[in-house]
Amino acid sequence: MVIAFAADDRNGLEGVLAYHFGRCPFFTFVKVEDGNVLDVRVEENPFAENHQVGVVPEWIKENGAEMIVAGGMGPRAQQMFASFGIQPVVGAYGKIGDILNQLLGGEVRIAEVEHEHEHINEECKHRDTRNKESSENEEIRRLKLEVDQLRKIVADLGSRLSKLEEKS
Repeated sequence: MVIAFAADDRNGLEGVLAYHFGRCPFFTFVKVEDGNVLDVRVEENPFAENHQVGVVPEWIKENGAEMIVAGGMGPRAQQMFASFGIQPVVGAYGKIGDILNQLLGGEVRIAEVEHEHEHINEECKHRDTRNKESSENEEIRRLKLEVDQLRKIVADLGSRLSKLEEKS
């Protein structure tokens, strides 16, 4: 299986996941088989500066991905990926390698792809009110998780700095 990660940098598994897939500067493609990483490659997003609807999902498909992971993604993009047989995963953040380990361990929530219906416009009017509260609660949850992740990163950096200072 090939998993595409929206990436903020070229650092592969040590890289940081981008919040949005369409405008991210890079994608990290990870080939996994039986829980083992077989290949990692980083590609520049050729559409980061300017893209039309559908070109990024098509490009991800051409690169063999069966799953796309990004911090956020709209329902239309999720639908497009699903129509290509690519499973979207949203709401993740942090280092790509950590997210990959969470995915392989079943700890990352897989997106429920929303499908368009004839009543979508009417539903959107009602959804705005309901989703505002839900969205705020989700943002609070994600921010708390991000703070925890940042604390771990800071602790790791502090530990590495101490070791380097001891050597000098």
